[in-house]
Amino acid sequence: MGCSGGGGGFVPYSYPGGCGVAGSYYFCFSVNTKMIVSENGKECIKSVSEIRKGDLVLTFDGKEKIFTKITESKKNEGIFEFYEMLLKGGKKISVTGNHTMIVFDKNTKEIKFKYACELKEGYLLRTNDGLYEIMKINNEMMYNSYEISTEKGTVLANDVLVSTIYLEGNKNIKACTRLIDSIKIPIEIKN
Repeated sequence: MGCSGGGGGFVPYSYPGGCGVAGSYYFCFSVNTKMIVSENGKECIKSVSEIRKGDLVLTFDGKEKIFTKITESKKNEGIFEFYEMLLKGGKKISVTGNHTMIVFDKNTKEIKFKYACELKEGYLLRTNDGLYEIMKINNEMMYNSYEISTEKGTVLANDVLVSTIYLEGNKNIKACTRLIDSIKIPIEIKN
């Protein structure tokens, strides 16, 4: 199954009610997404469009950066609505609205999963080097989307830690709980 997209590449899919995440659609990255890949023991940067099943991509396991294997990589053709989160410090990530994001709640000090279309300015996302606040969210329509899955359930995409576990009802709730338990996010917020 692919991301929510338009038939024939012309009619975009939009979420009912602004963010009604459909259970049969997977989450996706925009073509602008970059990941750090290990090739023959050397690190290089690749576009998500170049990532293939079996590649080793960088993620963060709560203590350190590690590489995790890509278990699925797929291009979906069509026009897609993306949510571009601009973070304090200049980092940004662009994903479809039903992409599961790992959010740190500054009030409760808890890690939560939220769909990208549910995020708001002021939420905190984990990056390669700390927590950064979302300063602005833009909606944009773009051609094609790319979905990946990893063994660890996360990836650093444009240096932002994101989930590769699809929340389909309660189907993957155990995997998400294990993932949250494995991520120890420092309280320090970066500017």
